[in-house]
Amino acid sequence: MRGRGPRAAAGAEWQRAAAYVVCCLDDRILLTHLNLPDLPDHGAWTLPGGGLEWGEQPLDAAHRELEEETGLTATIGGILGVWSTWLDASETVRGAPGHALGVLFDAVEVAGELRTEFDEGSTDAAAWFPLDEVPRLRRVPIVDAALAMLVARHQRRDPSVDA
Repeated sequence: MRGRGPRAAAGAEWQRAAAYVVCCLDDRILLTHLNLPDLPDHGAWTLPGGGLEWGEQPLDAAHRELEEETGLTATIGGILGVWSTWLDASETVRGAPGHALGVLFDAVEVAGELRTEFDEGSTDAAAWFPLDEVPRLRRVPIVDAALAMLVARHQRRDPSVDA
């Protein structure tokens, strides 16, 4: 089983590649509200983003998902990081274990009007939150991963900053 992790050997049945946009401006972060009643994380806050369509490049998916979910556009500064997680059957809509991989892109400039009306889909709200409010929100783990990546980047730029 060379090249596969131990959980893959334990029965992972799917993989999902996704792209997310981390919009963090003026000590606020943009999050979207999950509207997936069959998902255990229904009602939690997440990053704007989602799965890649067949043949789609991650950067293109990031731009598409940001606009679809929030109505906003962004200038992307680069990849902030990559997030990888294994999900047990109880954590998925499919009811099967699998592997999710997300490429997190850093938005350096955001433009447009925040969407207030939503079609039926995976998002039913989008909002800016002060960073100090995020720990009190019901959120998915990728939000914490993004915040940790932002802190790590800040520390690389200014090593005198504590986490």
